[in-house]
Amino acid sequence: MNRYYDFFCNMSDEEWEKFAVEVLKYAGFQIETMPAFGTDGGQDFIVNDNNKRYIVSCKHYIRSRNHVGIDDEINIGDRLLQFNATGFVGFYSTSITTSLQDRLDGICKNGNYSYNIFDSTKIIEIVQLMDTKILQSFGLYPNKYYMNVGEEEYKPLKCMICGRDMLLDKNIPNSLIGLASYKNGGYDYVYGCKPCLRNVQLFYNAHLEMEQALHVSILQGWEDMIDEWIENENIKLDDKFYKHRNNFLNRIRQRQLPQTEGTWYGLNF
Repeated sequence: MNRYYDFFCNMSDEEWEKFAVEVLKYAGFQIETMPAFGTDGGQDFIVNDNNKRYIVSCKHYIRSRNHVGIDDEINIGDRLLQFNATGFVGFYSTSITTSLQDRLDGICKNGNYSYNIFDSTKIIEIVQLMDTKILQSFGLYPNKYYMNVGEEEYKPLKCMICGRDMLLDKNIPNSLIGLASYKNGGYDYVYGCKPCLRNVQLFYNAHLEMEQALHVSILQGWEDMIDEWIENENIKLDDKFYKHRNNFLNRIRQRQLPQTEGTWYGLNF
């Protein structure tokens, strides 16, 4: 199966519950109680959405590939009453059976209840929009940064001041990109270590963090903004602007994250 199958498989039941908290938070739920060890009385934790209280039940059956059925979710109506909830959320690493869906439909039809099932397909859709750092903490990928080329193909991206390779893991958090003003009145596309560029005058004092540039959508937004500046602000460009810009864009691809690997702090651009 795909890499998300391995990602889910590698989580323990406890980690799956903690993961559920992060996914549901991103989906817009407010967390009322956190998962805890021991008997939970039929709820793993409680969430709230638009003043509607939900009990959350987590089932992590991906290793057995069993669907979640009525024998796994018993007395749902009683549990809703016990915890003064009017909603049920199932957070499952597999799908539900038709019989369980029929039971949930019946409960909601005969009372003022609602339910929401987060199965593997729905969870994967949400994961692709979440903060990469959160996903990393649950083991989506083992290394902090991606490397998209082999060692023999790799080409360094050197700081324009000191020559350090900005794409090394240790240098990525300490590097940035900007549009710098030169004495001749022209602007150049610059990239380098933060200390090296500390005294460089940047257009609108704007810059892009190297960690942001690893996300395709954020880098594209940055490049679109630069093009708007060039078109609307009558910026005079240095002779080497496009050479430096192309060099950066070609080299950064070596370490960019796949677009399905989450976002920078959960933000979309």
